[in-house]
Amino acid sequence: MIRARGLAATAATAALLCLSTPAYALPAPVSPLDPAVADQWANPSVRPDEHGGIGADVLEADARRVVLTVFNDSDEVVSGLTVTPRHADAVPTVGEARRILSLSGDAYPYYGTSREVGDLAPGERREVALNLAPLDLPPGTTPLMFALTGAVGESGVDYLGSERMLHTVDGDPLEDAQTPGVSLVVPVTAPVDIVPGETGQAPADPPLILESEQLAGQLAPGGRLTELLDAYATATTTGPNAAELRQGSCLAIDPALVDTVSRMAEGYTVAEERPSLTKKVQRLRDSWGSDEESDAGEPGRGAADAQEWLSRLSATAAAGCTVALPWANGDVNAVAATEDEWLFRELVQRGPATLQSELGAAPAGNVVIPASGYVTEQAATALGWADQTGSTVLEQGMRAAWEASAAARAPQPAAEEGTALESTDLPDISGAPAPQNPVQVLVADNTVWGVPGSGNFARLSPGITAVTYPGALGALLAATGPSPQTTGYSNPDSRFDYRLDSAAARATTAGSALRLAVAEQTLPGDWAQAPEPVLALPASLVDARTAAALLSAAAELFAADAATPVPLDRAVTPEPEQAEEMDSQPLSPQTLGVTRFGSPYADPAAVSDTEVLRAGQQARYTDDLTRMTVNDPGINLSRYGFTLPLRRDVLTSLTATSRSSIGGYGDV
Repeated sequence: MIRARGLAATAATAALLCLSTPAYALPAPVSPLDPAVADQWANPSVRPDEHGGIGADVLEADARRVVLTVFNDSDEVVSGLTVTPRHADAVPTVGEARRILSLSGDAYPYYGTSREVGDLAPGERREVALNLAPLDLPPGTTPLMFALTGAVGESGVDYLGSERMLHTVDGDPLEDAQTPGVSLVVPVTAPVDIVPGETGQAPADPPLILESEQLAGQLAPGGRLTELLDAYATATTTGPNAAELRQGSCLAIDPALVDTVSRMAEGYTVAEERPSLTKKVQRLRDSWGSDEESDAGEPGRGAADAQEWLSRLSATAAAGCTVALPWANGDVNAVAATEDEWLFRELVQRGPATLQSELGAAPAGNVVIPASGYVTEQAATALGWADQTGSTVLEQGMRAAWEASAAARAPQPAAEEGTALESTDLPDISGAPAPQNPVQVLVADNTVWGVPGSGNFARLSPGITAVTYPGALGALLAATGPSPQTTGYSNPDSRFDYRLDSAAARATTAGSALRLAVAEQTLPGDWAQAPEPVLALPASLVDARTAAALLSAAAELFAADAATPVPLDRAVTPEPEQAEEMDSQPLSPQTLGVTRFGSPYADPAAVSDTEVLRAGQQARYTDDLTRMTVNDPGINLSRYGFTLPLRRDVLTSLTATSRSSIGGYGDV
């Protein structure tokens, strides 16, 4: 265990890095495989000799043994295949663990007993069980490597690849230790593929048309969302230390997902395109034999599963903590860069009201969780819109705020002899207001360096507080699940295609990384310094296995009194002395050419300038269309409600859910 490093202690190092490597967005979207950006996604010198078609996946792993599935997906026979367990020294920090996982086999100098697998034909798979006892692993967290060697075709025996993970062996606890608090945030989001072009209707929503049944598959029994919710609900209700785990964990829910699932439960259609709102006038004789009508689509099959999942989510929300993700898990920095007020307000303001309306439980307020793990200067100034104090969105939607803004923008009569039409004066409309109550934004600890700070808190702008989590832990946890993420704040030297290791191995790594992060923050009892809390946030598309590993690790830490559960609302609130310390430090205004916070490294997943420009243009077109229309008392649909789905289309185009994944970037 080592002494904890606070926000202030990392400021100088981070500042030096960030002044030279700001996370500028590319001018246009570029595939992760493009040579222009490939080395930003994966360091070409990291694990270059891994054979893509031959490898091993972890099936099961516990303290004493590991079961692997060895596979040959190449076109040739692999002969003399052997699996050798190897390990490195126990690591003291999560950052060092992440580095070792990316190094060559030389970093794993300790060998276990090799297991001969024999020959594998193309397409063949075979299970292999390995006993970990002969490795005599020391207490602590140790990087493991299962190295494969063999001969492919007529070639000689060579190294073919590896499966890697972190493994923890419990040791004797430190007597009279100061243990940290732990708060675990589990994201619940998924891509929502509503066919674009929807407009509002009244009194009910328009018929829902989805492009595919991918969401229904995730909601069905055995689907990712169903298994994820089951894992969380079971762990926090009937699992070991359920009460403490429920206290120290929170579901971060995408309101766009909940809104869509609620509509799916009422029935929906699957089609590739949306029927035209207008019907082309056609002569009868021209219609004979014509096949120009658009496909009406097929009825969706997931309505019952959607209703069941929504009911289960409502029950889970009522029993514990929830917090709203940005709408459609949109990229906070990209939406702020569009400079469209109403697009940003839809991103951060509507979500809490949607969750409360659909689930029946009020989520934690004034908390923003950017999927990127950092915010830009421009985004920080816009976060005042996330303040839920006095919000009327639940009762009136956003239309009341829109109409008030429109009234303020309306030209006023200049004088008795003039008219409103002759006046060219408009009110001075400023940007986002300073929040009445503080807004907290969760970011990695190495993304804040030039602003007042105390512990894991930093003051980004008046009323906007950054709550930092360990960057190395965040990067490791982001690399879990079916779509592992490459975070912009992670050290590029240790970036690689995380799919080289199986989802099960990365889930085991996640649990061990949480234990290691807690050990890092555990301090001797006689130290004056207090440990900083450990805030853990896995990948946006976290799977049930990873969530279960993290929940199990947290429950075991609580049971052993190695950590204390911290509710999210307390985890994001500075202690009075921390608030006083930040208040005592000057908050310098934003200065051209000086970056005070943001990504310390190049972020290959940053939304491109072209995408931001196009999204901003579409948002302003939508604003103009809304202003051109007029509310009619005889119609139950407001002008803002009519154009609301168009804004949501734009937010969906800026989603961060799959953008930071090498395998998912093309799906955005």
